[in-house]
Amino acid sequence: MAIILVTDDEETCRDSIQMVLEREGHEVETVGSVDNALARLDSRKFDLVVCDYRMPGKTGIDLLTELAKRHSDVPVIIISGYADYGTEITARAMGAAELLRKPLHRKDLIETAMRVMGG
Repeated sequence: MAIILVTDDEETCRDSIQMVLEREGHEVETVGSVDNALARLDSRKFDLVVCDYRMPGKTGIDLLTELAKRHSDVPVIIISGYADYGTEITARAMGAAELLRKPLHRKDLIETAMRVMGG
């Protein structure tokens, strides 16, 4: 069982990801902003972060930038409904383990999460 943090400003997206991952036996916490994600990451160890690329205020890239400053080794999967090749290159250059496009498919999310966590 992994402990996973899901960050997305859309509640329905957070809830859907949480449901899929919990059905796989993982413990999942959800937050609606990068600032809240950083606060949770300061107070608890997570095995994986799933973060939306584009949110009001700080973005998934801002989260990756902050994690790099903190020398964090938690893998991050960036998700986006607006991803193009440039988005993927930027996310990977900033340290994202993977980028998944919305709408997410259950099988892709599970397989990607397991792979980036080394499972």
